[in-house]
Amino acid sequence: MLVFSLVRTLATIIGVVPAVKSPPPGRAARARETRRRLLASARALFVAQGYAATTMEQIAAQAGVAVQTVYYGFGTKGRLLCEVVEVTAAGEDAPAPVAQRPWAIAMRAAPSAQRVLALGVEHGTAIYERVASLWPAVGAAAAVDSAVEQYWRGVAAARRAGMGRMVARVAELGQLRPGLDPARAVDVVAVLVGHDVFRGLVLDAGWPAPAYKAWLFTTLVHQLLPPGHPDPAALAGLSFGDLVAPAAVPQPGLSSGASDAGQPDPVR
Repeated sequence: MLVFSLVRTLATIIGVVPAVKSPPPGRAARARETRRRLLASARALFVAQGYAATTMEQIAAQAGVAVQTVYYGFGTKGRLLCEVVEVTAAGEDAPAPVAQRPWAIAMRAAPSAQRVLALGVEHGTAIYERVASLWPAVGAAAAVDSAVEQYWRGVAAARRAGMGRMVARVAELGQLRPGLDPARAVDVVAVLVGHDVFRGLVLDAGWPAPAYKAWLFTTLVHQLLPPGHPDPAALAGLSFGDLVAPAAVPQPGLSSGASDAGQPDPVR
């Protein structure tokens, strides 16, 4: 056997026996590519014409497959929409749960409360940027499909749980504002980081995403942490760091550019 193997190897090298070629993409690879095309087609149609007007037949035609393939892969239009949301929000085809993504792990291990908040703002906003165009379709689907409504409730619960982990890390570091109950802090974060605020400032008012992040970070620091100034180290490597004014978070007895309502002037 060893002699035969050596002879075959030598024959391959000199060209007597052709080298074994890599096999063509298999069934699993083709299935992944089909799924990717279906998700991309569905996303484009849901964004362009809404949930109700989009049909499985249209999705199949745009992806270049039979409509039976769509039903076989996803079952219902509602389930397909949920898959589109998951993949779009994560920015990858096989998304891990948010809590297991590298940025979320880094956030829970961050050495300062400001770094915790800054990482949450940076990456949480990136999710909104990717998926916000699908919110109208999800709202329309949830109104007529109980499975989508249940899915969306689960997304909201998971998002709040993530906010709870963020606040828990701040409290663990001993940097939560004195007198602020952690449960109340989660309530504050849930409102400030909610869809409505992002929609109002970014989608409706047209704020650039970095300006929104700078405002959100500064507001969270003001609401959750003891008085102090932004820490440049906490903002290192983030897209909005240079937009946060050095004295954006007021200290006792100092105006620091605060408005009459006592809110900081968050961005340059």
